[in-house]
Amino acid sequence: MNLANGLQGMQLQGYGNLPGVPGVPHHPGLEGYVSGGDKIAGTSFGGTLSSMLNKANYLMGQPEKLSIEAVQTGKVDIHEVMIALGKSEVAFKLISSVTQKMVGAFDKLTSMQV
Repeated sequence: MNLANGLQGMQLQGYGNLPGVPGVPHHPGLEGYVSGGDKIAGTSFGGTLSSMLNKANYLMGQPEKLSIEAVQTGKVDIHEVMIALGKSEVAFKLISSVTQKMVGAFDKLTSMQV
């Protein structure tokens, strides 16, 4: 017996009937895609790294820009500054991790005997 079917008509004290279990919505435009954003297919490894570094550089500059704007104009909410700071931290950790992996791979390649 399916739990959703078993609970469908059940009465709760003071709350009435339990609603049915909602189904998963179907959207034909989303089938087979994880995201429609950053399309990097066909670019070189160097191009991908360059794009990633440019995005990280942009993200790492945003908290300072937003905090200055918040102090000078007062039009920027402190929450926006904190969100930008969080994104900056994630970008820095990503770049740091990729750099460590690349240095490790380079060390392995240079220590190989031909």
